[in-house]
Amino acid sequence: MKKIIKLSVAAALAATAMNAAVVDNVKLDGKARLFYETNNANGTDMLDAENAGTKGQVLLTVGASADVGPIKVNLRNSTLTTMGLEHTVVKAPQTSTADTQNYTDIANVVATIGGTTVVVGKQELNTPMCFTEGWNIHRNTFDANVLVNKSLISGTTLVFADVKSTNASGAGLTYNGAFTTALNAEMMALHTTVANTPVNAYYYEVGGETVSWYDTKIAGISAIYAQKDPASGATGSAFAVSGSTKVAGLNLFAAYSSVSDDGQNFTNYATDKKTKLPTQAVYVDGQNVANSGADTWKIKLSGMKIAGINLAIQHISCDDSDLTTKATETDIIATTKVAGVALKALLMQNEEAGSANKHEKFRVYANYSF
Repeated sequence: MKKIIKLSVAAALAATAMNAAVVDNVKLDGKARLFYETNNANGTDMLDAENAGTKGQVLLTVGASADVGPIKVNLRNSTLTTMGLEHTVVKAPQTSTADTQNYTDIANVVATIGGTTVVVGKQELNTPMCFTEGWNIHRNTFDANVLVNKSLISGTTLVFADVKSTNASGAGLTYNGAFTTALNAEMMALHTTVANTPVNAYYYEVGGETVSWYDTKIAGISAIYAQKDPASGATGSAFAVSGSTKVAGLNLFAAYSSVSDDGQNFTNYATDKKTKLPTQAVYVDGQNVANSGADTWKIKLSGMKIAGINLAIQHISCDDSDLTTKATETDIIATTKVAGVALKALLMQNEEAGSANKHEKFRVYANYSF
């Protein structure tokens, strides 16, 4: 697969050399993002700046893209800072350190020849076991080579990816956003339609283990089946179903997932935090629902609107036989837009391993594009 990608890159560069490097279609964009969270765990005051669960940060991103001859160039620079608010508004930053950090998280070139497109460099990814997460203050990205072909097989898209590293450090960010977390993951994917039914298949090789992931949607019901074969140990599997419908004008979503009790999990390789299984919540996430032995139910009701504020409520219950624990979470989610600023607030009640750990968390996102 690496040879295929390298040959495609070489062909794209050769095509570029034969064309005058004319810069065209230049686009610039910027975004400012605020993350704030607090909780009342162990009886603490949510508004106390010294509360260990009170954290926040601001992210400023500036992006640019341009066509240079037949090649598109994409760049994005990010600046992450607490603006010096430690111990006055928040106890600590949401991710990484309290220092202001400036880093480039997207820097890639895109070349298309016929029905084949190659993306080389730092980029976001969206695949079941290796993906960019959007819940945090920052977005984790990858140093990767990706080849997409839409012409080799009629009606089918083939994807090959060589993912070398990421700037994720667990759920956080590496210092200065450096791509120092090695992944060395290889992925092949196929997206097609069989009898008017979408079929997506993925195959990964990472550190001596392999993962196969299949998903489809039939009659409005989405289904997932995945299997992980480790370099040593037992083979694990996961499956999930989900669907949505209208009830009294509201949107009702329900999902169920189950992971075999074989010591394997199905979280994001980059962070070991989130999952593409449809049952995760905010805190009861991939580390719970995608863990070995987990059986999880999720129900979400959305579509409510009060005074221009969109409301949703969701409840998740996860039983994990491997950890012999039960985790539940109930969230009220509100979204609106004020003076061009997109606001999202979440009030979460989280309980893990017994009522002694039951507490509330409050999180706010503010996003502004310019």
